[in-house]
Amino acid sequence: MTVRLRFRPYADESDYTALRSIIIRKFADPKRRFYPSPGDLDYNRSFGGDAFLEKLTICETQGGVVIGAVWPGHYRILYCVTDLEHADLEDEIFDWAERRYSGPSLGDRAGEEVYIWGYPEDTVRSKILRDRGYTRHTWYMYSGVIDLKSAIPEPQIPNGYTVRPIQPADLPQKVAVMSGSAGLTEPNTEIYNRLMTSPTYEQELDLIVVDENDQVAGFANVWQDKQNNIAIIEPFGTAEAHRRKGLATNLLYDIMHRLKGRGSDKLYINHGGMWTLDTAPDDAMRVYNKVGFQELGKMFVWCKPCSHHDAQENTEADT
Repeated sequence: MTVRLRFRPYADESDYTALRSIIIRKFADPKRRFYPSPGDLDYNRSFGGDAFLEKLTICETQGGVVIGAVWPGHYRILYCVTDLEHADLEDEIFDWAERRYSGPSLGDRAGEEVYIWGYPEDTVRSKILRDRGYTRHTWYMYSGVIDLKSAIPEPQIPNGYTVRPIQPADLPQKVAVMSGSAGLTEPNTEIYNRLMTSPTYEQELDLIVVDENDQVAGFANVWQDKQNNIAIIEPFGTAEAHRRKGLATNLLYDIMHRLKGRGSDKLYINHGGMWTLDTAPDDAMRVYNKVGFQELGKMFVWCKPCSHHDAQENTEADT
């Protein structure tokens, strides 16, 4: 294989700016969905901090132009971001990654494997993965989209509840509620303060639902990509004691109206932890379906057997 790329550790904020620019350019195509969005990237950096940046490997041409990055997420599943002009170089990226990120197989599988996220409609990546011996697992992340130019029902927030942007005094409450409903990574005040300094963050789109005692009952972090007139929600949830009251549904309607007024054309949402194609919709999916999100795609985990010898050889840093 002709070596056209260099792989190096994340260096500084200029690398982060380059990655965000690549992602924003990819989202210019309204018919395709990519992960992460600018908001997803900000969210992951905020929660991971220095540990997240230490996992980032920058991919650049021999001339020093940043064309993407690769990093391991939960369960060693690799995320790979490349600009559209260099998508064919993912073959070289995956060759490099396979020698560094394989490990014991997950679930009920055996041996050593390496795992990479990919969308079926990303035909370039899908072909590269198949040619390299990958098969598509049943594990996936759902991606949904709703057209904000269509008619949106008016929110009917239940009596006693109010939707408003977060204020500094709300942080401890929101952190506590998120810890019980926001997935794999529990936040703390330090993490949340870091999130609020992210490039895409806007306090006006950091929304909470409060009850009549001004206690946080629900939340949604909304990230607006103004260049592409789109937005994504990450994360979103309600406190257990306040569920099944219509809060989630009507908070989504409220968000849609706010974004429509700010010029966004589409709203995206992701939902992870989907382990089989045969499962019935969970509570989150039922809400997304109810308010009108249409499935845009499933980001599947692709897996490949990899011998321990292959994974360990040539693990020195590339130059």
